[in-house]
Amino acid sequence: MQPLPNNPHDWALWLLDRLETVQQVESHWEGTLPGEFDFDEVVNAIPEQLKGLLDPLSRRIEFHPELGGVFQNIDELVNGPRRRAPLPVFTVRGLNYTHGKTQPVPQAIINYLDAARLWQLLSASADYQLDQAVVFIKTFESKVEVRADYRAQDLCQLDGLANFAAAYFDSDHHKEQKRNIIRSSLLEVCKGALVVRLSDLLPRFDDLVERVKASYSLYTADFSFEKLRSEVDKQNVDDTLRLNKTLSDIQNQLLALPAALMLAGAGVKDKVWSTNLSIWIGVTVFIWVMHQLVKNQQSSIASIDQEIQLRVERVKEQPADVSQRVLPRFHSLQERVTSQKSVLRNIRHAVLLVWFVATTIVVNAQWPGFLCGQFSAAWDCARKALEMALEWGASH
Repeated sequence: MQPLPNNPHDWALWLLDRLETVQQVESHWEGTLPGEFDFDEVVNAIPEQLKGLLDPLSRRIEFHPELGGVFQNIDELVNGPRRRAPLPVFTVRGLNYTHGKTQPVPQAIINYLDAARLWQLLSASADYQLDQAVVFIKTFESKVEVRADYRAQDLCQLDGLANFAAAYFDSDHHKEQKRNIIRSSLLEVCKGALVVRLSDLLPRFDDLVERVKASYSLYTADFSFEKLRSEVDKQNVDDTLRLNKTLSDIQNQLLALPAALMLAGAGVKDKVWSTNLSIWIGVTVFIWVMHQLVKNQQSSIASIDQEIQLRVERVKEQPADVSQRVLPRFHSLQERVTSQKSVLRNIRHAVLLVWFVATTIVVNAQWPGFLCGQFSAAWDCARKALEMALEWGASH
Protein backbone atom coordinates (compact mmCIF):
# COMPACT_ATOMS: atom_id res chain seq x y z
CA MET A 1 0.00 0.00 0.00
CA GLN A 2 1.27 3.44 -0.92
CA PRO A 3 2.08 5.88 1.92
CA LEU A 4 -0.90 7.83 3.21
CA PRO A 5 -1.03 11.64 2.88
CA ASN A 6 0.38 13.80 5.64
CA ASN A 7 -1.68 17.01 5.42
CA PRO A 8 -5.41 17.90 5.24
CA HIS A 9 -5.25 19.14 1.64
CA ASP A 10 -3.72 15.94 0.29
CA TRP A 11 -6.06 13.84 2.45
CA ALA A 12 -9.11 15.54 0.93
CA LEU A 13 -7.83 14.75 -2.56
CA TRP A 14 -6.96 11.18 -1.54
CA LEU A 15 -10.45 10.53 -0.20
CA LEU A 16 -12.12 11.98 -3.30
CA ASP A 17 -9.92 9.86 -5.56
CA ARG A 18 -9.77 6.58 -3.57
CA LEU A 19 -13.22 6.14 -2.04
CA GLU A 20 -15.84 4.27 -4.06
CA THR A 21 -19.28 5.63 -4.87
CA VAL A 22 -18.16 9.08 -3.70
CA GLN A 23 -21.01 11.56 -3.62
CA GLN A 24 -21.99 14.81 -2.02
CA VAL A 25 -24.75 14.56 0.54
CA GLU A 26 -26.01 17.94 1.73
CA SER A 27 -23.07 19.63 3.46
CA HIS A 28 -20.60 16.75 3.33
CA TRP A 29 -19.14 14.07 1.08
CA GLU A 30 -19.13 10.35 1.68
CA GLY A 31 -17.85 7.17 0.09
CA THR A 32 -16.83 3.59 0.72
CA LEU A 33 -13.25 2.69 1.52
CA PRO A 34 -12.01 -0.12 -0.82
CA GLY A 35 -11.12 -3.42 0.80
CA GLU A 36 -7.46 -3.13 -0.06
CA PHE A 37 -7.07 -0.49 2.68
CA ASP A 38 -7.13 -1.11 6.42
CA PHE A 39 -10.17 0.80 7.67
CA ASP A 40 -8.82 1.58 11.15
CA GLU A 41 -5.45 2.64 9.86
CA VAL A 42 -6.98 5.03 7.32
CA VAL A 43 -9.56 6.47 9.72
CA ASN A 44 -6.97 7.09 12.43
CA ALA A 45 -4.73 8.91 9.95
CA ILE A 46 -7.43 11.22 8.55
CA PRO A 47 -7.13 14.74 10.11
CA GLU A 48 -9.91 15.41 12.60
CA GLN A 49 -11.03 18.55 10.80
CA LEU A 50 -11.99 16.50 7.73
CA LYS A 51 -13.76 13.57 9.38
CA GLY A 52 -17.50 13.17 9.73
CA LEU A 53 -19.46 10.05 10.68
CA LEU A 54 -17.69 6.71 10.27
CA ASP A 55 -19.26 3.26 9.78
CA PRO A 56 -16.79 0.31 10.13
CA LEU A 57 -19.41 -2.24 9.06
CA SER A 58 -20.19 -0.64 5.69
CA ARG A 59 -16.76 1.04 5.55
CA ARG A 60 -18.54 4.36 4.88
CA ILE A 61 -16.56 7.52 5.55
CA GLU A 62 -18.01 11.03 5.72
CA PHE A 63 -15.59 13.92 5.17
CA HIS A 64 -15.47 17.66 4.40
CA PRO A 65 -12.96 18.34 1.58
CA GLU A 66 -13.46 22.12 1.71
CA LEU A 67 -11.93 22.10 5.20
CA GLY A 68 -8.76 20.77 3.58
CA GLY A 69 -8.83 23.36 0.83
CA VAL A 70 -10.33 21.20 -1.91
CA PHE A 71 -13.31 22.58 -3.83
CA GLN A 72 -15.32 21.37 -6.76
CA ASN A 73 -15.70 24.74 -8.47
CA ILE A 74 -14.88 28.42 -8.14
CA ASP A 75 -18.23 29.11 -6.44
CA GLU A 76 -17.26 26.92 -3.47
CA LEU A 77 -13.84 28.58 -3.31
CA VAL A 78 -15.23 32.12 -3.20
CA ASN A 79 -17.07 31.82 0.07
CA GLY A 80 -16.72 33.02 3.66
CA PRO A 81 -13.31 34.16 4.90
CA ARG A 82 -11.68 32.93 1.69
CA ARG A 83 -13.04 36.06 0.01
CA ARG A 84 -10.68 38.10 2.16
CA ALA A 85 -7.61 35.84 2.24
CA PRO A 86 -6.86 32.89 -0.09
CA LEU A 87 -5.67 29.64 1.46
CA PRO A 88 -1.93 28.92 1.12
CA VAL A 89 -2.79 25.70 -0.71
CA PHE A 90 -6.08 24.88 -2.38
CA THR A 91 -7.44 22.89 -5.29
CA VAL A 92 -10.40 23.56 -7.58
CA ARG A 93 -11.18 20.19 -9.15
CA GLY A 94 -13.50 21.63 -11.79
CA LEU A 95 -10.61 23.70 -13.14
CA ASN A 96 -8.02 20.97 -12.55
CA TYR A 97 -6.02 23.56 -10.63
CA THR A 98 -3.86 23.33 -7.49
CA HIS A 99 -2.57 26.62 -6.18
CA GLY A 100 1.18 26.97 -6.43
CA LYS A 101 1.58 23.90 -8.64
CA THR A 102 -0.58 24.20 -11.75
CA GLN A 103 0.60 26.33 -14.66
CA PRO A 104 -0.73 28.30 -16.39
CA VAL A 105 -3.13 29.74 -13.81
CA PRO A 106 -6.74 29.86 -15.08
CA GLN A 107 -8.13 33.38 -15.54
CA ALA A 108 -10.90 32.69 -13.02
CA ILE A 109 -8.30 31.96 -10.34
CA ILE A 110 -6.31 35.09 -11.26
CA ASN A 111 -9.46 37.16 -10.92
CA TYR A 112 -10.17 35.62 -7.52
CA LEU A 113 -6.64 36.18 -6.23
CA ASP A 114 -6.70 39.79 -7.46
CA ALA A 115 -10.04 40.43 -5.78
CA ALA A 116 -8.67 39.12 -2.48
CA ARG A 117 -5.50 41.19 -2.95
CA LEU A 118 -7.55 44.34 -3.57
CA TRP A 119 -9.49 43.68 -0.37
CA GLN A 120 -6.25 43.32 1.59
CA LEU A 121 -4.94 46.60 0.13
CA LEU A 122 -8.12 48.42 1.07
CA SER A 123 -8.00 46.92 4.56
CA ALA A 124 -4.44 48.10 5.09
CA SER A 125 -5.36 51.63 3.97
CA ALA A 126 -8.73 51.95 5.75
CA ASP A 127 -9.34 54.25 8.72
CA TYR A 128 -10.71 51.37 10.77
CA GLN A 129 -11.96 47.80 10.31
CA LEU A 130 -15.07 45.91 11.28
CA ASP A 131 -15.60 42.13 11.23
CA GLN A 132 -16.04 41.76 7.47
CA ALA A 133 -15.87 45.40 6.40
CA VAL A 134 -13.53 48.38 6.33
CA VAL A 135 -14.45 52.03 6.72
CA PHE A 136 -12.98 55.10 5.02
CA ILE A 137 -13.75 58.43 6.66
CA LYS A 138 -12.96 61.83 5.16
CA THR A 139 -15.34 63.88 7.27
CA PHE A 140 -18.25 63.06 9.57
CA GLU A 141 -20.61 63.31 6.61
CA SER A 142 -18.26 61.86 3.98
CA LYS A 143 -17.50 58.21 4.66
CA VAL A 144 -18.07 54.79 3.14
CA GLU A 145 -18.14 51.24 4.44
CA VAL A 146 -16.76 48.56 2.10
CA ARG A 147 -17.87 44.99 2.77
CA ALA A 148 -16.00 41.86 1.65
CA ASP A 149 -18.97 40.54 -0.25
CA TYR A 150 -18.74 39.11 -3.75
CA ARG A 151 -19.51 35.93 -5.65
CA ALA A 152 -17.74 34.03 -8.39
CA GLN A 153 -19.81 35.71 -11.10
CA ASP A 154 -18.73 39.12 -9.80
CA LEU A 155 -15.05 38.44 -10.47
CA CYS A 156 -13.39 40.28 -13.34
CA GLN A 157 -9.92 41.15 -14.57
CA LEU A 158 -8.11 43.81 -12.54
CA ASP A 159 -5.46 44.84 -15.03
CA GLY A 160 -2.44 46.59 -13.51
CA LEU A 161 -3.27 45.66 -9.92
CA ALA A 162 0.34 44.68 -9.11
CA ASN A 163 1.74 47.99 -10.35
CA PHE A 164 -1.05 49.91 -8.66
CA ALA A 165 -0.32 48.18 -5.35
CA ALA A 166 3.42 48.73 -5.61
CA ALA A 167 3.09 52.44 -6.44
CA TYR A 168 0.30 53.53 -4.09
CA PHE A 169 0.09 51.01 -1.25
CA ASP A 170 3.46 49.31 -0.76
CA SER A 171 5.73 52.30 -1.42
CA ASP A 172 6.70 54.44 1.59
CA HIS A 173 7.19 57.54 -0.60
CA HIS A 174 4.45 60.10 0.19
CA LYS A 175 2.68 57.27 2.03
CA GLU A 176 0.26 59.41 4.05
CA GLN A 177 -0.57 61.65 1.08
CA LYS A 178 -1.29 58.58 -1.06
CA ARG A 179 -3.54 57.20 1.67
CA ASN A 180 -5.54 60.44 1.64
CA ILE A 181 -5.76 60.34 -2.15
CA ILE A 182 -6.98 56.71 -2.12
CA ARG A 183 -9.65 57.60 0.44
CA SER A 184 -10.88 60.60 -1.57
CA SER A 185 -10.85 58.65 -4.85
CA LEU A 186 -12.78 55.77 -3.29
CA LEU A 187 -15.42 58.17 -2.00
CA GLU A 188 -15.73 59.67 -5.48
CA VAL A 189 -16.12 56.22 -7.08
CA CYS A 190 -18.79 55.24 -4.54
CA LYS A 191 -20.67 58.50 -5.27
CA GLY A 192 -21.89 59.14 -1.75
CA ALA A 193 -23.06 55.60 -0.91
CA LEU A 194 -22.67 54.77 2.77
CA VAL A 195 -22.21 51.03 2.23
CA VAL A 196 -20.81 49.26 -0.85
CA ARG A 197 -19.86 45.65 -1.51
CA LEU A 198 -16.56 44.64 -2.98
CA SER A 199 -18.56 43.26 -5.92
CA ASP A 200 -19.59 46.86 -6.65
CA LEU A 201 -15.97 48.01 -6.72
CA LEU A 202 -14.49 45.27 -8.88
CA PRO A 203 -15.99 46.50 -12.19
CA ARG A 204 -15.02 50.08 -11.20
CA PHE A 205 -11.39 49.24 -10.51
CA ASP A 206 -10.09 51.03 -13.63
CA ASP A 207 -12.02 54.16 -12.63
CA LEU A 208 -10.52 54.03 -9.14
CA VAL A 209 -6.99 53.63 -10.53
CA GLU A 210 -7.37 56.55 -12.94
CA ARG A 211 -8.72 58.83 -10.19
CA VAL A 212 -5.86 57.92 -7.86
CA LYS A 213 -3.23 58.44 -10.56
CA ALA A 214 -4.71 61.78 -11.63
CA SER A 215 -4.95 63.08 -8.07
CA TYR A 216 -1.43 61.98 -7.23
CA SER A 217 -0.05 63.58 -10.41
CA LEU A 218 -1.66 66.88 -9.42
CA TYR A 219 -0.24 66.59 -5.91
CA THR A 220 3.29 65.75 -7.03
CA ALA A 221 3.24 68.50 -9.67
CA ASP A 222 2.39 71.17 -7.09
CA PHE A 223 4.59 69.65 -4.43
CA SER A 224 7.58 69.12 -6.69
CA PHE A 225 7.36 72.55 -8.30
CA GLU A 226 7.04 74.51 -5.07
CA LYS A 227 9.69 72.51 -3.27
CA LEU A 228 12.03 72.44 -6.25
CA ARG A 229 11.61 76.15 -6.95
CA SER A 230 12.36 77.01 -3.35
CA GLU A 231 15.46 74.82 -3.28
CA VAL A 232 16.70 76.14 -6.65
CA ASP A 233 16.22 79.78 -5.66
CA LYS A 234 17.98 79.28 -2.35
CA GLN A 235 20.94 77.47 -3.91
CA ASN A 236 21.15 80.01 -6.74
CA VAL A 237 21.56 82.81 -4.20
CA ASP A 238 24.30 80.85 -2.44
CA ASP A 239 26.07 80.15 -5.73
CA THR A 240 25.86 83.80 -6.77
CA LEU A 241 27.50 84.84 -3.50
CA ARG A 242 30.21 82.23 -4.02
CA LEU A 243 30.83 83.50 -7.56
CA ASN A 244 31.10 87.09 -6.39
CA LYS A 245 33.51 85.99 -3.70
CA THR A 246 35.94 84.65 -6.31
CA LEU A 247 36.79 88.24 -7.24
CA SER A 248 36.43 89.84 -3.84
CA ASP A 249 39.00 87.41 -2.42
CA ILE A 250 41.74 88.77 -4.72
CA GLN A 251 40.60 92.34 -5.31
CA ASN A 252 43.23 93.78 -2.93
CA GLN A 253 45.96 91.90 -4.77
CA LEU A 254 44.61 93.14 -8.10
CA LEU A 255 45.07 96.73 -6.95
CA ALA A 256 48.79 96.01 -6.68
CA LEU A 257 49.14 95.36 -10.41
CA PRO A 258 49.43 99.06 -11.34
CA ALA A 259 51.84 99.47 -8.41
CA ALA A 260 54.08 96.80 -9.91
CA LEU A 261 54.31 98.75 -13.16
CA MET A 262 54.98 101.99 -11.28
CA LEU A 263 57.74 100.25 -9.32
CA ALA A 264 59.33 98.95 -12.48
CA GLY A 265 59.03 102.29 -14.26
CA ALA A 266 60.21 104.50 -11.42
CA GLY A 267 62.68 102.23 -9.65
CA VAL A 268 64.91 100.89 -12.38
CA LYS A 269 68.18 102.68 -13.09
CA ASP A 270 70.24 102.69 -16.21
CA LYS A 271 72.88 99.99 -16.09
CA VAL A 272 72.57 99.44 -12.31
CA TRP A 273 72.48 95.67 -12.29
CA SER A 274 71.71 95.04 -8.58
CA THR A 275 68.76 97.46 -8.47
CA ASN A 276 67.24 96.35 -11.74
CA LEU A 277 67.59 92.64 -10.91
CA SER A 278 66.00 93.12 -7.48
CA ILE A 279 63.07 94.96 -9.00
CA TRP A 280 62.61 92.34 -11.72
CA ILE A 281 62.75 89.42 -9.24
CA GLY A 282 60.25 91.16 -6.96
CA VAL A 283 57.85 91.84 -9.82
CA THR A 284 58.27 88.27 -11.14
CA VAL A 285 57.51 86.69 -7.75
CA PHE A 286 54.47 88.96 -7.32
CA ILE A 287 53.22 88.13 -10.80
CA TRP A 288 53.70 84.38 -10.17
CA VAL A 289 51.68 84.63 -6.94
CA MET A 290 48.94 86.58 -8.72
CA HIS A 291 48.91 84.02 -11.51
CA GLN A 292 48.38 81.20 -8.99
CA LEU A 293 45.62 83.13 -7.20
CA VAL A 294 43.75 83.74 -10.44
CA LYS A 295 44.22 80.09 -11.47
CA ASN A 296 42.83 78.97 -8.11
CA GLN A 297 39.77 81.21 -8.52
CA GLN A 298 39.22 79.80 -12.00
CA SER A 299 39.20 76.29 -10.50
CA SER A 300 36.66 77.46 -7.91
CA ILE A 301 34.37 78.79 -10.61
CA ALA A 302 34.76 75.54 -12.58
CA SER A 303 33.70 73.56 -9.49
CA ILE A 304 30.69 75.83 -8.94
CA ASP A 305 29.78 75.41 -12.61
CA GLN A 306 29.92 71.60 -12.26
CA GLU A 307 27.62 71.74 -9.22
CA ILE A 308 25.19 73.91 -11.15
CA GLN A 309 25.18 71.45 -14.07
CA LEU A 310 24.49 68.57 -11.69
CA ARG A 311 21.53 70.47 -10.23
CA VAL A 312 20.28 71.20 -13.75
CA GLU A 313 20.47 67.48 -14.62
CA ARG A 314 18.52 66.56 -11.48
CA VAL A 315 15.81 69.05 -12.39
CA LYS A 316 15.63 67.60 -15.91
CA GLU A 317 14.88 64.19 -14.35
CA GLN A 318 11.66 65.58 -12.86
CA PRO A 319 8.35 65.41 -14.80
CA ALA A 320 8.42 67.66 -17.87
CA ASP A 321 5.70 69.99 -16.60
CA VAL A 322 7.79 70.65 -13.47
CA SER A 323 11.27 70.82 -15.00
CA GLN A 324 10.21 73.21 -17.77
CA ARG A 325 9.02 75.72 -15.16
CA VAL A 326 12.17 75.45 -13.04
CA LEU A 327 15.01 75.30 -15.60
CA PRO A 328 14.69 79.00 -16.67
CA ARG A 329 15.62 79.98 -13.11
CA PHE A 330 19.18 78.83 -13.85
CA HIS A 331 19.72 81.17 -16.81
CA SER A 332 20.91 84.24 -14.88
CA LEU A 333 23.21 82.09 -12.76
CA GLN A 334 24.75 80.43 -15.82
CA GLU A 335 25.28 83.88 -17.39
CA ARG A 336 27.00 84.95 -14.19
CA VAL A 337 29.33 81.94 -14.40
CA THR A 338 30.22 82.80 -18.00
CA SER A 339 30.87 86.43 -17.03
CA GLN A 340 33.12 85.51 -14.11
CA LYS A 341 35.09 83.08 -16.26
CA SER A 342 35.64 85.85 -18.83
CA VAL A 343 36.72 88.38 -16.16
CA LEU A 344 39.23 86.01 -14.60
CA ARG A 345 40.57 85.07 -18.02
CA ASN A 346 41.15 88.77 -18.80
CA ILE A 347 42.76 89.31 -15.40
CA ARG A 348 45.12 86.44 -16.08
CA HIS A 349 46.09 88.04 -19.39
CA ALA A 350 46.58 91.37 -17.62
CA VAL A 351 48.88 89.72 -15.07
CA LEU A 352 51.04 88.28 -17.85
CA LEU A 353 51.02 91.64 -19.63
CA VAL A 354 52.27 93.39 -16.47
CA TRP A 355 55.15 90.94 -16.20
CA PHE A 356 56.04 91.38 -19.87
CA VAL A 357 56.01 95.19 -19.62
CA ALA A 358 58.02 95.17 -16.38
CA THR A 359 60.57 92.82 -17.91
CA THR A 360 60.82 95.07 -20.97
CA ILE A 361 61.43 98.13 -18.76
CA VAL A 362 64.17 96.39 -16.78
CA VAL A 363 65.92 94.96 -19.86
CA ASN A 364 65.78 98.28 -21.65
CA ALA A 365 67.22 100.07 -18.60
CA GLN A 366 70.04 97.59 -18.18
CA TRP A 367 70.89 97.25 -21.88
CA PRO A 368 69.71 100.39 -23.69
CA GLY A 369 68.85 99.72 -27.32
CA PHE A 370 69.11 95.94 -26.92
CA LEU A 371 65.45 95.27 -27.50
CA CYS A 372 65.26 97.73 -30.35
CA GLY A 373 68.24 96.00 -31.93
CA GLN A 374 66.66 92.60 -31.46
CA PHE A 375 63.41 93.77 -32.97
CA SER A 376 65.28 95.38 -35.85
CA ALA A 377 67.26 92.19 -36.49
CA ALA A 378 64.11 90.13 -36.39
CA TRP A 379 62.44 92.49 -38.84
CA ASP A 380 65.44 92.32 -41.21
CA CYS A 381 65.34 88.51 -41.14
CA ALA A 382 61.64 88.49 -41.89
CA ARG A 383 62.05 91.03 -44.70
CA LYS A 384 64.89 89.04 -46.31
CA ALA A 385 62.88 85.82 -46.09
CA LEU A 386 59.95 87.55 -47.78
CA GLU A 387 62.17 88.86 -50.60
CA MET A 388 63.69 85.40 -51.18
CA ALA A 389 60.21 83.87 -51.34
CA LEU A 390 59.10 86.46 -53.91
CA GLU A 391 62.20 85.86 -56.05
CA TRP A 392 61.70 82.08 -55.92
CA GLY A 393 58.09 82.50 -56.92
CA ALA A 394 58.98 84.75 -59.86
CA SER A 395 61.59 82.28 -61.18
CA HIS A 396 59.20 79.34 -61.00
